[in-house]
Amino acid sequence: MKFGVLTRRGAAAFAALIGFGCGTAGDAPDAAAEAAPDRGAAANGAPAEIPSGAKPAPGESFRTLEGAEATLEDLRGNVVVANLWGTWCLPCREELPELVELARVYADRPVAVLGLAVESGSPEEIRDFLADFGAGYPNWILGMDDAVATFAAVGFPTTVIVDPEGWIRKELLGPQTVASLSGEIDALLLGAGSVR
Repeated sequence: MKFGVLTRRGAAAFAALIGFGCGTAGDAPDAAAEAAPDRGAAANGAPAEIPSGAKPAPGESFRTLEGAEATLEDLRGNVVVANLWGTWCLPCREELPELVELARVYADRPVAVLGLAVESGSPEEIRDFLADFGAGYPNWILGMDDAVATFAAVGFPTTVIVDPEGWIRKELLGPQTVASLSGEIDALLLGAGSVR
């Protein structure tokens, strides 16, 4: 995985996204479900069923703001709300307080709010930016090429919701709110047998 280098394809995608105002609200197009290796097994030992319309979460490694490597697999067992955003994206800035509140609301539940900072500068610059919003949830770094190739991002912000078994269950384009995300999260927590 490349970090920090914007190729010609990535630069073109970046320019197009800025021209579109970072994206609009609503669901991103759903991709067909794909087969994935070892996504767990049912209680009787049979392979677990692929949830309808789901696809496997990416297995790539990402760089954390601390310089370590991390994967979505590291968060398995949680509902993961992965938000692709950029410091350069005005709708992303407007959405940040909602994500900060979401992380607070679900702090004692098996929910991980995760930021994926796209082409947003050095780790120090990203940390300083997030501090202005009081964002204490983890943030990882990726380039525009990786946002497009790995998450099929067509605008920003893009929010990807991953269930506890590692299946992408929802892809949302545009700014989200605590209210809009809570319904999705609660449905997955209930499906996983969590008690509120």
